[in-house]
Amino acid sequence: MPEAWRITDGADLRWALPRLKPTPFGHFTESVQRKNAAAEKLPRTYIRCLQWPNAVYDRHAEAARQTPGWRSRELATSHLPYITHPREVADLLHEVAA
Repeated sequence: MPEAWRITDGADLRWALPRLKPTPFGHFTESVQRKNAAAEKLPRTYIRCLQWPNAVYDRHAEAARQTPGWRSRELATSHLPYITHPREVADLLHEVAA
């Protein structure tokens, strides 16, 4: 799996592997339920990591581009950009928080 994640730095890989945990199945089947009406007024951003091919994520990105209140951004990274490209993630998070 490290090849798919494009983690090429040995130190990053040694840090990541012991921290891996199974993804809960509900993560894929249960929608998020917001209970705070004020949350609807907050800006939302969908960040698509382009080097992780996935048709579902592509559909979510397209929905974000077409849904009022949503922004869509892209990173030229794989699925774990906070490990492989932390500066780019930080810059993007700073941008969308502004």
